[in-house]
Amino acid sequence: MEITTKLFAIAIAITTMALAPSLIIYQSADAAKHCTDYGKSNTWVNGCQQGWWDHDHCYQYSPGTGEYASGYKVGWSKGSC
Repeated sequence: MEITTKLFAIAIAITTMALAPSLIIYQSADAAKHCTDYGKSNTWVNGCQQGWWDHDHCYQYSPGTGEYASGYKVGWSKGSC
């Protein structure tokens, strides 16, 4: 029984490592689509995508100013650290 549990844990770890890159790529694509759905300026969209990216990678919240900051805030709220 103990061996079965250890093998199951190893299988879960291997599966997680195998799927992690595809999840990261999917989130980036999702961020690009989500941020452009608002119909805002390129500056706003860039801020939104950067906020999402920063939050997904556990970076510090740093929105900047103006339209970029407004988009960054929306993107940050969609990311997950």
